[in-house]
Amino acid sequence: MTLSDSLTVLNVVIAAIGVMFLIFTLAEFVSLRRLRKDFHQFRVDLVAEHYRHQQAAHRIISSYAIKDPLQRIALIKSALERDDSVFNGYNSLGYAYLELGDNLKAADAFKGAIQKHPEDKAGYCDLASAYLALNDLSLCKEYLRKAIEVDPSAKEDIEEDPRFAEMVI
Repeated sequence: MTLSDSLTVLNVVIAAIGVMFLIFTLAEFVSLRRLRKDFHQFRVDLVAEHYRHQQAAHRIISSYAIKDPLQRIALIKSALERDDSVFNGYNSLGYAYLELGDNLKAADAFKGAIQKHPEDKAGYCDLASAYLALNDLSLCKEYLRKAIEVDPSAKEDIEEDPRFAEMVI
């Protein structure tokens, strides 16, 4: 093979590497544009989710000032429609139902609190209070034990809560 042939082969190899590099660069450019678009959509969705969450949280906080339980329930439900994971939403709904004397709906609301926030002792204690109102002491004790399982500090809260003074857990 002559020097000219060797240089030609070298030029073809370098050109092929250049074409592969160009294809790789183009693929990465397309990938980055798609990633940029996905990131932008993620940001838009995150801002919208944050806005819905803030709306729901403000409605829950506002509900604390409402004396009429039916109006409070309506406001809390509207908050939960905006964002059903809002902190204290289902707990507040449950207490409004307890105030109305609808202990079954209160228990359902507190179950929602546990479902959305299984790591929060409040839902378990609140559900225990609903079962206490329903005179179901075995379920009341079960949920008090679960509250302590989830957060050992719940034991002190339970001991200080006059509703549970007669309970032996």
